[in-house]
Amino acid sequence: MSNPEDKLNEVIHHLLRMSDFVYSFANVRRVVKANRDQTKWKKTGWFSSEEYKVEYVTPAHIITQRGGQEEDEHQYLKYDITADAIKTFMEENRKWFKEPEGGGDWVFDETVTEKTEPFLLEATVEETRSENVKFIDYDDEFSTKAGGLVYGVLINLTQKRIVVVFRGTVGTTDMFTDRDFRLDHESFFESEDDIFVSGGKPGTHMGFTTYLCDEKKGENDGRKCLDRILACVNEEFKSNANVKDFDLYVTGHSLGGGLANLFTFKAAQLKAKDHESVKYLPEKITAVTFAAPVVGNEDFNKEYQYLEKKGVLRHIRVSNEGDLVPTMSIIPPASFAIKGDTSLYTQNGVNLLFHHQDEVKVGYRATKTMASQLGFSPLTNHLVPEYYKRVELEANKKVYGKTVEELYEAAGDFTN
Repeated sequence: MSNPEDKLNEVIHHLLRMSDFVYSFANVRRVVKANRDQTKWKKTGWFSSEEYKVEYVTPAHIITQRGGQEEDEHQYLKYDITADAIKTFMEENRKWFKEPEGGGDWVFDETVTEKTEPFLLEATVEETRSENVKFIDYDDEFSTKAGGLVYGVLINLTQKRIVVVFRGTVGTTDMFTDRDFRLDHESFFESEDDIFVSGGKPGTHMGFTTYLCDEKKGENDGRKCLDRILACVNEEFKSNANVKDFDLYVTGHSLGGGLANLFTFKAAQLKAKDHESVKYLPEKITAVTFAAPVVGNEDFNKEYQYLEKKGVLRHIRVSNEGDLVPTMSIIPPASFAIKGDTSLYTQNGVNLLFHHQDEVKVGYRATKTMASQLGFSPLTNHLVPEYYKRVELEANKKVYGKTVEELYEAAGDFTN
């Protein structure tokens, strides 16, 4: 069960950092893989240029696929990636990267300029080092600049938890996934024993469900991505004696929050069925999501509530006032790009609604329509920096002394 000493303050701060870092780390790896061993030219004058070869120092610190280690059927990485290794790679390879002023995604530096000052992203890595965090898996095999499913499985040895983190939207591929609100009634409910509440027809967001339930191609074995992640986590709890009493958290921002919500539901659903695939997982799985969109209909929420009542599932959903992404009943012109009926959807779990200045509002589900959240700066209100900002506001700290269980009690009846 979740550690009763896990206060929301450190849980929310840690998981928001992990959600943010997965965005950045995926981008660094993409730049490295796109340019490694390439021959390029840089200008040395008005009419002159110089050939050079891109040779990163010890790329194996963050890219494991060329390693000689035997592959693990449940993991994409061939070996763990530690925060120390990431820090070392960044320090030794600054000349190959540029960082936008004020922070942001690294890009390849065609000028190959030596740099002594650390990038802002390195400060995030330093925080991760202080918490003794390492990746036991990180899969971005099919990700491009346009998007694609990216997730990491991390162990935090200091705070004694395993965390599954899903990346949010980065490009057009993800946007096409985000807008597919058709209901999938089969992927999470393949048989009658997958449905605990009789008389309903639970359905999940087609786009997010497809990301999680499509069979993986390429080097992998054809299993659903969701099944591979569950197998990785279950095996870690089974075989690693150091983590047997650890908690399991799932997190993500935006699209990543939607995927985290669905993944947590599936893990809890299997746990409630005493399924062998989750035998070694903790009895309770907790999602903490940021800016998460709706993922299912009212009958899906009834299944969700069954698992909450059973005590195997918890979800703390953090959202910002004025963020349009976590809403339903999407209106024109945004609705013109949507597939499906967004009015059929509802949110799940306990909601922490952060405001610009007023204190946080706690409620169960607390589903908002798009019209109710219209205002200035909807994009700014959705982005990770604004979530950092509001998490730090004094008015939003009143709930931080509570545990997840205490917050569920404070939110009121979760059978409505």
